[in-house]
Formats: sequence, C-alpha cells, structure tokens
Amino acid sequence: MAELETSSDLIPAGRFRPVTWFLENARWYGAEWWITLSGGLLLVAIILMTIFADRLAPYDPIKFVGAPFTRPGARQSVIVRQDNDAIQGVESLSGRAVGVVTNSQAERELTALGITYRKYSSIRLAVEALQSGEIEALVTDARDPKYRGQIREQGVQFKTVGQPFGTRFVLGTDNYGRDVLSRLIFGARTVIGIAILAAALSAATGIPLGLLSGLFGGRADRVLSLIMDSLYSFPGLILAIVMAALLGPGVLNVAIAIAVIYVPVYFRLVRGKVLSVKEELYVEAARSLGASIATILGLYIFPNVIPSIVVIFSVNVADSILTEAGLSFLGLGLPPPTPDWGFDLSAGKRFVPSGYWWIITFPGVMIALLTLGFSLLGEGLNEILNPRLTEG
Repeated sequence: MAELETSSDLIPAGRFRPVTWFLENARWYGAEWWITLSGGLLLVAIILMTIFADRLAPYDPIKFVGAPFTRPGARQSVIVRQDNDAIQGVESLSGRAVGVVTNSQAERELTALGITYRKYSSIRLAVEALQSGEIEALVTDARDPKYRGQIREQGVQFKTVGQPFGTRFVLGTDNYGRDVLSRLIFGARTVIGIAILAAALSAATGIPLGLLSGLFGGRADRVLSLIMDSLYSFPGLILAIVMAALLGPGVLNVAIAIAVIYVPVYFRLVRGKVLSVKEELYVEAARSLGASIATILGLYIFPNVIPSIVVIFSVNVADSILTEAGLSFLGLGLPPPTPDWGFDLSAGKRFVPSGYWWIITFPGVMIALLTLGFSLLGEGLNEILNPRLTEG
C-alpha cells in the first residue's frame, strides 16, 4: 500500500512539471529568460503566419483586387447636400445622378452593384459638382483627408447618409490595387525563407572550414585565414550587392549573395574555439589513446562549439533579413510582382509625400519585428548558454 501511495503522489507532480520547469528557469536566468521567450514567441507567431499564409491572406498578393491607394480600413459612404432628404443610403441611389472619382474604390463598388454614375478626375471636381447640383450624391471615403479638405474649401454643408458599405481592406491597397495585408503575409514567407537559407549556407561552409583549419593549422590555415579576413574586412552590403548583381535574381541566388558575407563569421568563431579546445587535456588524452580525427572532432571538439554556433546563427538570420530587404529595396532581390517587404518599401517610398503612408509603413514594421525577434532570441541564448554569465 505504501508503494501505491507513493506512486500516486508522483503522478500529479508530473503533470505540473513543465510549469515547474518554466518557473525555475525564469527564476534562475532572470531577464535573459524573458528576453529569449519574447523573441521566441514573436518568431513563432510570424512563422505560423507564413505556414498558414494561404488561409490567413484574404486575397491573392499579386492580383489587383481593389482601387489603387485605398486607405486602411476604408469603406465607402454616400455624401449628399445638407438639404437633400431624398437619398438615405446606397439602396436609394438607383436612378439618381451619382458621382465618383475615377479609379476609386467607390467606382468599383457601384459597378458591382449595377448603379450608374458619373466620373470625375479629382475629389475637388466631384465636390464642386455636388455643390452645384450637377449630381445628387457623391460616393467616396468620407474619412479621406483630401475629401475633408475640399469640403472645408467649398464652405457648403454636406452630410453622410446610410451605413458605410463595400469591401474593407484592413491595411489598405498599394499603387496597383493589391492588398497590403496579403502581401505582408506572403512576403514573410519570402523573407524568412531567404534569410534562413542564407544563414544555413554560410554555416554549412564556414563551420567545416573553421574546424579543419583550426585543427590542422599549417599553410592551409594561413591561406584560409587570409581569404576570410579579406572577405570580413569588405563592407557586407557592398559585397552582397556585387554578388547579387553577378548572380541575378532568384531565391537561391539572393541567398548565396547574402551567405558570402557570413561565411567568415562562422569560420573565425569556430576556428578560435577549436584552437582553444584542442589544447585541453581530454583532447590530448583521446589523441594519445589513438582516437581518429573524426572521433576527436565529433565527440570532443564540435560539442563545445555548438552553443556559440546556435547564438551566432540567430544573429546572422536577423542580419540576413536586413540585407535581403536592402537588396530588394535596390532592385537586386526577387523579381516583381513577388511579395517582398524590401521591394514594397522601394515601390511605395515615392508615394509618401502624397499622403499614402501605409504602403511602406507596414512592411517596415514587419522587417523591424522579425529582426527584433531573431535578435532577442540570439542575445537571450547567448546569456543562457554562457555558464560564466549564468553563475554570476
């Protein structure tokens, strides 16, 4: 009976073991634990967004689904003169003289509803037509600052009737009428894929070279160190631009162009670790017992290098995201109309003076968040995996 009671007492404790583990780590590591957790959760959210992009994105990211420059969350409203009580909403526009601005979302909505309308080339002309009585109603986004400015200039009282209607684009549309939210979601898949592929390629090249160079030394070590130091001293973005221009567009080509920058980082890190570890007594003991080179590398040297590689990999992915955005911004990334945050920044920057701020704001925020996530994860892991900092 005593054994059964002891076993039953252990079962509930096992259920709460993850919670206990979490609290113990949070108490032991302190701020470093929360930094790592914050970065990890942010990355998990963005990565899940890329995995379920087909379900989360409301529209095809490369199709023209709305009017150009539709404001975030905007819906259409029916505007009439203050003294007009005959029109009470969109349902009472049939047979009326209705005006819209050319290439606006209102034009698309009225076309879909089968309501005839007159087109005006600007909001100013449409408001003047409404004031003069040329049209009985104007359909537009009543929250548009340009519309409000024209109302103030005319000095005539207008009112909005009925409920807002039509398609709502949560983050607006770009200069081609593509949904910004859909391009953000699919663009995350592009950016993360290239960044991780670039970091993986650089690690797959730099780590073996660093292991062999540090272990064997000699002339090969001097030649490799000279080459890597030369690459490391060259400005990273300039080198990536040169490589991207030589290789041309494409996911693999852009990843290779970025990977070239970070190969020296892994090489120097791993080589330095190998030079210090291979002098340890346990490595000398294994060598004296006749252990092969592969055994020494795999069992005694490489495990001591892994913690540093994990940290530098996270930091390199964060840096790769910025480099990829820079290449796309300069037109050296993926070809349009591929969803890409850097390309959207480049395409939308010329429209900011006209008031279309959302085209570049949301891609810029996503680049910052994704980079922040990898940076927090890398810095947090650096603190946690470093035993000297942990003991303090």
